[in-house]
Amino acid sequence: MIKGIKSSAKVSEPFSSLSHMFFALGLGYGSVIAYSSYNPVHNNCHRDALMVSGINFMTSVLASLVVFVVLGFRAKNIALRCNTCLYSSVNIYKILVQTYSLYLFYLPIVCLQGIEGTGLAFIAFTEVMALFPASPFWSTLFFLMLLNLGLSTMFGTMQGILTPLMDNFILTICALGFLIGLLFTQRSGNYFVTMFDDYSATLPLVIVVIFETISVAWVYGTDFLDDIEVMLKWRPPVVYKYLWKYVCLLSMVGLLAASLLRMVFKSHLDLYL
Repeated sequence: MIKGIKSSAKVSEPFSSLSHMFFALGLGYGSVIAYSSYNPVHNNCHRDALMVSGINFMTSVLASLVVFVVLGFRAKNIALRCNTCLYSSVNIYKILVQTYSLYLFYLPIVCLQGIEGTGLAFIAFTEVMALFPASPFWSTLFFLMLLNLGLSTMFGTMQGILTPLMDNFILTICALGFLIGLLFTQRSGNYFVTMFDDYSATLPLVIVVIFETISVAWVYGTDFLDDIEVMLKWRPPVVYKYLWKYVCLLSMVGLLAASLLRMVFKSHLDLYL
């Protein structure tokens, strides 16, 4: 059982990282392309790309520190409660070694319950913030942050849809998005959120990025570097061409194949890995 849990975690880690990368950088959504279409012709897109990647990396590191600190604090409280119940009900010297080993094995699993997906924000963080001093103040700040994150993500996604339409049909598209969003407000909304997150946020985006890479690096070809040279007034290193044509494309194809393999043969992977 331990082997199955470890192998499942090893298989799912790259896909979780991939999903986070696509969400954080907006890859495949069209929002980055839509925003960049409003830049001046001679805008330093090379500098902007490095800045966006660097800021995203630092933000992810900062967010991970905060998340793991909060989850560690929550896990400590759960462990203390479990130990209190265990010591008060059973004499510690009479506990069998096997029973105590199972207790130590299942304790991390209990601590991780409810922190996946929306549970991280609406269960784990709220549970921890209730223990903070002046908890209403921190809870207000936290949910205002979630509101701002949701609005900013929505603006970027809608911009990727509206820009190719020349900013037409805004009301129709917003109304359609509102009606689709009602699906997530039902009692089964968390199920639909999980389903969309698992099957629409990773695999389709990988396919979109693969075709974007093919269209830029192989169909458009080396003229893309010439266009960048006109924009920047200096020619980028030739290594970018090989990264786009081979490294990025092969990486995306490998991730796509692994995603399909994981979806189709997930049970077999958990059994044999």
